[in-house]
Amino acid sequence: MQEIIDSLSEHNPNTGGPASKRLLEITKSTLVQIFSLAIENRVLDYNPASRLKIPKNAPAEKRRTLTNIEQQWVLNTDHRAKRAAMIMLYAGLRRGELIPLTWNDINLKEKAISVSNSVERISNTFLVKDGAKTKAGIRTIDIPAVLADFLASEKREGIFVCEKSGGGMHTESSWKRMWDSYLTDLNLRHGDFSPFQNKPKSKYDPGGVPFVIEKITPHMLRHTFATLLYFAGVDILTAKEQLGHSDIKMTLGIYTHLDKHHKRKSMSKLDDFLDGQKAI
Repeated sequence: MQEIIDSLSEHNPNTGGPASKRLLEITKSTLVQIFSLAIENRVLDYNPASRLKIPKNAPAEKRRTLTNIEQQWVLNTDHRAKRAAMIMLYAGLRRGELIPLTWNDINLKEKAISVSNSVERISNTFLVKDGAKTKAGIRTIDIPAVLADFLASEKREGIFVCEKSGGGMHTESSWKRMWDSYLTDLNLRHGDFSPFQNKPKSKYDPGGVPFVIEKITPHMLRHTFATLLYFAGVDILTAKEQLGHSDIKMTLGIYTHLDKHHKRKSMSKLDDFLDGQKAI
């Protein structure tokens, strides 16, 4: 059993590098739940996953924000998934909070979104939970004009803000189909196909369409929202409330990382200035 964790800690098949501490913790949690179910059904007498150890030197999960250009892709690419992408980018909702979101949760006059529900996945179905992911997840998010104006221009087809094709709340498979289609359109419209002999003319090109952009995930959009809060000068307590973090350490970790990176970039300007002084 420990071999699974040790193997992942050395090689993550998705990235080729070592697995992050968060991935290892999720893997352990999943194994614990599986064996707990086995105990409930009297298949086992004890939980062999409960004593699994996460290596102390496991690297932290690397989170990437969207570049300014990628943010423009979201703004300028029409697609059924654009509504979801815009809300995650400019309001920071988690996917599980976005899926059960209704139009009644949005107050465009006050430029606010109320988050009071979330979903958990049961097989291919999402089950609405009474309440958000955490107690802190129940919150009211102040949204910028760019998102309020966009939502005001959108046609309301049904109860849910981001419905599946044909109406109703998304399932896991319907969400995946929508998101994959969205990424396909982003790739075709904004990808750099110059290394290839011919640029595909449509996503149905018989020669196939190479995927040349990095795939944008819901978590990347949410993390970009946190970054936008930082660069806008939003204080850390307000950012914590807007993001729905249960522990301010989570928000502090994001802000501290951004602060270090921003200061390094600022100090590089001093190096450029001093180099210029030498040339005088």
